[in-house]
Amino acid sequence: MKVTSIEVDGLIGRYNHKIDFSPEDDFVILHGPNGVGKTMLLELVKAASALKVGKLMSIPFAQARISYHDGTILQLNRHTQEILPFEDFEADEPKARSNSGDTSVRFTLLRDRKVVAEWTANVGGVTHRVAPRASRLEGYLPVRQVGPNSWHDMEEGDVISWPEIFDRYPDSLSAEVFGSRMPDEFREFRNEANVHLIETQRLVVLQRARAHSRSETAQLSTKVEEFAEDLKQRLGGALAENSRISQERDRTYPSRLLMHSWNEPPSDEEIREMYSSQSELREQLAQISLLDETTGGISLPKEMEPWQRRVMWTYIEDSKIKLATFLPLLEKIKLLQEIVNSRFLSKRMVIDRHAGIGFVTDEGRKLEPTMLSSGEQHELVLLYDLLFSVPPGALVLIDEPEISLHVNWQKRFLDDIRRISRISGFRFIVATHSPQIIGKWWNRAVALDPRFNTEGDQA
Repeated sequence: MKVTSIEVDGLIGRYNHKIDFSPEDDFVILHGPNGVGKTMLLELVKAASALKVGKLMSIPFAQARISYHDGTILQLNRHTQEILPFEDFEADEPKARSNSGDTSVRFTLLRDRKVVAEWTANVGGVTHRVAPRASRLEGYLPVRQVGPNSWHDMEEGDVISWPEIFDRYPDSLSAEVFGSRMPDEFREFRNEANVHLIETQRLVVLQRARAHSRSETAQLSTKVEEFAEDLKQRLGGALAENSRISQERDRTYPSRLLMHSWNEPPSDEEIREMYSSQSELREQLAQISLLDETTGGISLPKEMEPWQRRVMWTYIEDSKIKLATFLPLLEKIKLLQEIVNSRFLSKRMVIDRHAGIGFVTDEGRKLEPTMLSSGEQHELVLLYDLLFSVPPGALVLIDEPEISLHVNWQKRFLDDIRRISRISGFRFIVATHSPQIIGKWWNRAVALDPRFNTEGDQA
């Protein structure tokens, strides 16, 4: 499902925006002055695609419409009924009732201009309706109420509000919370419309309490540390899969060699070419500690007998299948290293299956990823997130990537992200103030304010 257009009316009560996104294009740039709602627009697209009604409650807009290349259209209409002063005194829990009024969002799903499903979620005013039944909710959700609009999520270890409960456990909440049950067509749409939002503040330190600890001391881990651990797990998973495939091939190798029907054994040149190519691949895998090349290679005779060519070709075919288990991961790691090593000064990235990500200075001194500058960490987090966290076919929304990036990095940003998008298979929308990021791509830029619609009026 490729997004082809995004239309929003009444954003922040005053702005109407339309973005056309050709299915043939891989990215679109949004620009404009502060206050026109660039960040809010991205948040709206993310919340609408995931049907996050709690988040939509916090975004002021009148209506929105997202169109897709297959004829699917998602339409949203937001309505707020203001609460009169005397109504607060009539409520059972007046302190818990929202001051913003009773908000509802009506979702309409169309295909080929025909309505296939409609759903209205009453997301405002819910607190006062459900708060008296908190004990019932605590029976089937992993939450405990700690305040009028505060809940402790025992699984995640954080304190969240009612809107966040809506978005975190939408399929566990009953119709009495939303006002009606979400139709199955919307659940199917939610699974197909994959949107990944990269927010402005990516270097947020996550705080999680230590399990089974009486102390209030919390373990802090940065996104950089999390990604280093994530890559370590991915390397381990690739090794495990390779080991499984290798055992299968090795177990059946003798029978396949003996039972193979040969018309004509491959030539010496074909065998040497394939073996040389695989040796280069093994060297690359050894550099990221996925293979141990200390044992050396095979010394091929100058001229091989037919039986030797049959043995070697069977071995090469097996090696191709075994090494293929590493290729998707290797391609992403190589690109990550290439971009990072071309950006960071006086240091280079090293990949190790025991540590994940590390760095070495020009003098050979080891550096932990957390010892990088804030700009370097920012770049590393952004690149890793795009390479390893975004599923194929997703729409990626990138908000203000110029934060903490040197001007030279900004000039290369779109070229880098396009290379990543080709590997990971996603399209993206960038919201930026930076003319350096836009660079030569003004034909892909959409001004969210008509006064800023030319290259001379750069945001």
